Amino acid sequence: MDGARPARKRLCGAVVYVCATLLAVLLGVPGSANAQPPRTVVTFTLDDGSVSQISGARILSKYGMRGTFYVVSGFIGARSYLSLDDLRALAAAGHEIGGHTVNHPDIIAVSPDEARREICQDRANLVHWGFRPTSFAYPFGSFNREAEQAAQDCGYNSSRVTGSIRTGHGCSDCAPAESMPPLNPQMVRGTGMIDPEWTLEDLQQVVLRAEASGGGWVPLVLHRTCDFCGPLSISPVVLDQFASWLAQRQANGTVVRTVDQVIGGGFRTLVPPPAPAPRDGLVNASLEEPGPRGWVQSSWGQNNPQWTTVGDAHSGRWAQRLDITEYTSGDAKLTQQLDMGEAAPAAHANNTYDLSAWYKSTAPTQLAVYRRDETGVWRYWITSPWFGASADWASAKWTTPSAPEGTTGLSFGLTLTGRGSLTTDDYSLHEHVIPKGEAFCARLPWISLLRWLC
Repeated sequence: MDGARPARKRLCGAVVYVCATLLAVLLGVPGSANAQPPRTVVTFTLDDGSVSQISGARILSKYGMRGTFYVVSGFIGARSYLSLDDLRALAAAGHEIGGHTVNHPDIIAVSPDEARREICQDRANLVHWGFRPTSFAYPFGSFNREAEQAAQDCGYNSSRVTGSIRTGHGCSDCAPAESMPPLNPQMVRGTGMIDPEWTLEDLQQVVLRAEASGGGWVPLVLHRTCDFCGPLSISPVVLDQFASWLAQRQANGTVVRTVDQVIGGGFRTLVPPPAPAPRDGLVNASLEEPGPRGWVQSSWGQNNPQWTTVGDAHSGRWAQRLDITEYTSGDAKLTQQLDMGEAAPAAHANNTYDLSAWYKSTAPTQLAVYRRDETGVWRYWITSPWFGASADWASAKWTTPSAPEGTTGLSFGLTLTGRGSLTTDDYSLHEHVIPKGEAFCARLPWISLLRWLC
């Protein structure tokens, strides 16, 4: 029995060495006879896809570091957000591109199927653009068991949350670091959302606290990288100073890795999003349900919209009133939610749509129409002619032209484009299915001989 002990010790030592080497490889550290796996791993995670993140990426690259960029695919190419070329440049520089839904909804505020549509379609968009997303982050850091299951079902190896690591800005009872590997990869703990109040020392203390407790994983949650650009931002100077300091911590067993480098698991097969359930008419068309459910109050430009639920209804008990007392530009309106199908009505290319709503208004109004495309992205489509101001209930009715190719959903509402008030109620939508032959002919120019033969 005693003679077996040295052999057993050598076997145990070999197993430990192999495990350490494998972990080092997974974390991107070259293996050698003297190499030790890092005790503390820091990950820069950057949410939403703000164009200012290009500055952050350059700072990280300056110090040989790579980050994980959780992007909202529906925002790519929009004003103040990264373009597709920007994303490809980030990936070419070694940064990880992860998912963050198509439209950035609060996942726990929607149905499980709607959550799957947002998460699965977002991942499909990223794959279609040439990326291999394996990591996801919940919008607003908001999650529940259904959201965790949706992220896993859509093919993600991990999902990050926020506000779950001890920092000088919150969560004093939390652990100083996430474990490696995390106990629940669909609930990877991250810091709170870093804002301008965070100092260089605050960032350093998060790392030092993790090191002092024996190490672990520290996913930092960032958004914008710019000065005086909003509440969820970090100064490029502070980020540069922190990255420079962090680069010197490798001797202490602290390194920087992406989420995918820590989690591993490889790329999983794409999962199609579930189709919306068929339904007749609009959700909460008469605005009777609180919220009103299925609708969104929106505005753009410089104005001060004020919304009120009022008892002066066209039918039922309630209507929605919009007042604008200060106006420079833009408009305000109530429309169906710009979602993946939970509330927004389905629509189809080539078909036309009868839209209507009852209204009272002190100023002219018109119907603004938005359409959802095959990627789940919403875009402005068209606006109706004007309807005159009316002290009594009046009906605004209009038929759209044929919907463009790729249309999968519609959202519309009456707008207020100046000072005044607008009360609306009882919306409706009716689809006219256009036969394929007629749709083909309608797309032909009038000068085409085929158009005259149709």
